[in-house]
Amino acid sequence: MTATTTNAASENSLNTASNAIPTDWQAKCQKLQQVLQDKEEQLKAVTNNKTILHTALQSALTKTKAELQDLEASSKQRNAQTSNVLEELLRWKSAQQAKELRERLAADGARLGRIVYARAGMRALENWEEGYATKDLEYRKAELKKKRKALEQRLQSSSDKENQTRLDAMETQESIQMHLENFRTKERELNDEEKALNDEKGAHIRALKRVASEDASRFRSRPKLHDRYVLHCLLGKGGFSEVWRGYDLEELREVAVKIHQLDPRWPDSKKENYTKHVSREYEIHRNVRHPRIVSLYDVFEIDNNSFATVLECCKGTDLDTLLKSKKRLPERQARAILLQILSGMTYLSQPSGSRQGIIHYDLKPGNILFDEVGDAKITDFGLSKIVDAPDPAESMELTSQGAGTYWYLPPECFITDEKVRISNKVDVWSIGVIYYQMLYGVRPFGEGKSQDKLLTDCTMLNAQEVHFYEKPHVSEAGKAFIRQCLMYDQAFRPTIAQLSENTYVLNEKL
Repeated sequence: MTATTTNAASENSLNTASNAIPTDWQAKCQKLQQVLQDKEEQLKAVTNNKTILHTALQSALTKTKAELQDLEASSKQRNAQTSNVLEELLRWKSAQQAKELRERLAADGARLGRIVYARAGMRALENWEEGYATKDLEYRKAELKKKRKALEQRLQSSSDKENQTRLDAMETQESIQMHLENFRTKERELNDEEKALNDEKGAHIRALKRVASEDASRFRSRPKLHDRYVLHCLLGKGGFSEVWRGYDLEELREVAVKIHQLDPRWPDSKKENYTKHVSREYEIHRNVRHPRIVSLYDVFEIDNNSFATVLECCKGTDLDTLLKSKKRLPERQARAILLQILSGMTYLSQPSGSRQGIIHYDLKPGNILFDEVGDAKITDFGLSKIVDAPDPAESMELTSQGAGTYWYLPPECFITDEKVRISNKVDVWSIGVIYYQMLYGVRPFGEGKSQDKLLTDCTMLNAQEVHFYEKPHVSEAGKAFIRQCLMYDQAFRPTIAQLSENTYVLNEKL
């Protein structure tokens, strides 16, 4: 049988089978075929619509992206223009304030005094020339003293007189006593005037020195650093650093810009050591965030020999300046500041997240700043130490004898003939010294001595017991708190955590 014959037979069989299918089934098949065809047409239409819709959306998206890019470019341009205008206004304001300050200092120079320089060989010696206000005050004090002395002599001579009536003697004595009382009143008034004048003169001298440092600074033109920080005025100057008040054009806030400068003449080893020291301070400070601690915002390089750290700007004074002005504080006010310091130090001493506990090691009034509302904030982590242990009270070996501010360091920091271990009890001692100074106006150990004298006399090594003055009055609880902080043996001195639980700290009433 051939293939042709086979195919013909198969086709006949199919036709026979087809003819055998009932009519209603054929109708159903045709209907299903029609439905299938309709669905295919609909699917084709939807596909076409999808293509059209996709094209439309793509076009709209492209257009929106272009508009967004235009808006971003426009916004960037507007922001740049706004930033430039703000920068110009800040520079104008800085220039005006600098001019007004210098004019005021020049005008006050005749009244308050001025710094004069005299050449001594290759050196320029700095001397202070008193103004007429001090000279006039000294003249009035001398005249008052002279008159009082004459009156006292008159009183003495009147008592030696004979043949005078009892009335005359009483009249003379009472008249002289009345005049002496008036003199005492005038002396008190002159003393108050002298104190106010000395405070004003102290501020005048500090401003003169700050202006002189500002004029000598390489940043006196107030450049914009890191393309965002505009310098305003110099706040202070240290050995290798300057602190400027500045303005952050991106975050729109005032900041303190601390500029660290390396001397190009230094050997590479000294440069590396200084940079490592500041980098370590940054590493310690950058993860610290607390209302009672000055925040660190940024760090950047200026050039090969200088870089800057950007800090929170505290617009108030510092505790050191406050104590120089007020001498001492009432116990309630001093305790309020103590609580703020203790709050910051409790946070600092405790590990938090990836941050370990920290020993500040340089707590002193100069490192306690006040913000614009007068709240205390702790700053300067240059000598801080990380406690590499899970327990914040754990001790660590002291490897930096000789560093720090001696009046505020405990005895163990002055032991040199053996290995010494320290903990945050170092900061507890510092807190005790600061609180004593706030209450009494003097430091408990080494007052009036220089750091060198303090060291040679072994003052801190012999700081066995703290003594309290009768005046001003301080509560017994306050004295007991200070005694705990100034425990000579650190084994008996409380930790920061224990100090924060002290009844004197937590008691609502003094």
